[in-house]
Amino acid sequence: MKILVLNCRIYSIEYEVFEMPKETELCRGILDSIGFDAAILTHITGDKTEKIVQPVLDHQKGLELIMTTISNPKYGCIKSKDEISAIGHRVVHGGWTFTSSVVVDENVKKEIYKDFELAPMHNPYNLKGIETAEILFPGKKNVAVFDTAFHQTMPEVAFRYALPSRLYHEYKIRRYGFHGTFHQYLSERTAQLLKKAKATLISFYLGAGSSVCAISDGKSIDTSMGFTPLEGLVMTSRPGDMDVGIINYLLRSGWTLSELENCLNKESGTYGISGISSEMKEVVEKSIKGDGNAKLAVDIFVYRARKYLGAYYFVLGGEIDAVSFTGRIGKNSPLIREKILTGLEQFGIKIDLKRNEKTIGVEGEISATDSKVKIFVLTRNEKLLIARETMELVKK
Repeated sequence: MKILVLNCRIYSIEYEVFEMPKETELCRGILDSIGFDAAILTHITGDKTEKIVQPVLDHQKGLELIMTTISNPKYGCIKSKDEISAIGHRVVHGGWTFTSSVVVDENVKKEIYKDFELAPMHNPYNLKGIETAEILFPGKKNVAVFDTAFHQTMPEVAFRYALPSRLYHEYKIRRYGFHGTFHQYLSERTAQLLKKAKATLISFYLGAGSSVCAISDGKSIDTSMGFTPLEGLVMTSRPGDMDVGIINYLLRSGWTLSELENCLNKESGTYGISGISSEMKEVVEKSIKGDGNAKLAVDIFVYRARKYLGAYYFVLGGEIDAVSFTGRIGKNSPLIREKILTGLEQFGIKIDLKRNEKTIGVEGEISATDSKVKIFVLTRNEKLLIARETMELVKK
C-alpha cells in the first residue's frame, strides 16, 4: 500500500510517499514559494535530488506539479497516481471535536472549517490540500491527522485557563497544545528504543517553534503550547510565556493589533533578544564568540526549557523513563542540550558530554551509562506517523 502524506501550509507543501506496512520511504520533497513566479520544488528519491523552478500560483497547481514529479519516469517513485492508495494530511487544529485521526468526509471538512478562526494561518491551507487531493485522487480516502488530537488526553486541570467559564463554553478558549504529531512520534519511538509498549517521558520539540510535552504511558498529560502556539517555551521569534498585562499596556500606549501580532510572532524570542537572526544556529555561534546579546538569548531559551523540564518531572511524579529531543535545534545543537540537562544528576538525569557532542543531526542516545533516565536525540518523523494512522484507518 502506497500512502501519500501531505503538509499544506500557506506558502508551501511538504510531501512524502511511503510503502506501507514496510514503512519504506519511496520519495519526499517540499514545494516552496507557492503564489510566486519562482516556486521551488526540491524532490528527493534515494540519494538523488531534483530541483524544479517554475511559477506555481495556488495549492492545486502545486499538488499537480508534485504528482507529475513523483510519477516522472526519470526521478519519480511511482508509475502513476493510481498507485496511491490513500492520502494522509497534517491538520493543525482539530478544536475539541477531534480526539484522534479520522477519515475525511463532508462533516469533517465542516469541522475543520469551523476551526479556521483558531488557526487562521494553517487550517485554511490544510483544508485546501484535502479538497485538492479529492479532485486529483477521486475515490481515494483522505485521512486528517490533527496536531491537537494527541493533547486531548490532558486533564481539565491542565487544559483550562483560570478565566470566566463563559469564555470556555462560548469561545472555546482553553489550552489545546500543538506539535502533537511530533510528540506522539517521539513517544512511540522512545518506547520502541526502550523496548516497552508505552513510555513515560518528557519530550522536547525545539525548532523555530518549540514545545515540550509531559507524556505518561504514551498519553499527553500536559504541554507547553496553549490556546495558540505563542504560549510556553521561548522560540526563535515568539516570546513564549509572558504577562498578558503587557498586551494591555501596549494597546493603551497606542500600538495597533496588527503591530502586536507582528511583534509577538515575528520579532520576539531569541531573535528579539539577540537582534541577530531568527536562525538559532547563528545566535548560538555568536554567543560562543562572546556576543553579549546572543549569550543572553541562549541563556533565556535554556532557562525556560529547564523550568518546564523541572515542572513536568514533578507532574509525572518524579518517575520518568526518558527525556527525548527532536527538531532543528533539539537534533542539531549539542550546546543547547548540554545547557538544558547539566546538573540534573540528583533527579537521575545524567548526560554523557562526549556522546552528546558527537550526536548532531542523527539519532542517538546521549545519556551516561549510569543515568537512571535515558536521554535520546531522535529524528523528527511525523510523516511516518501520519502514514501509519492513515493505513490503519483505511484498512477498517
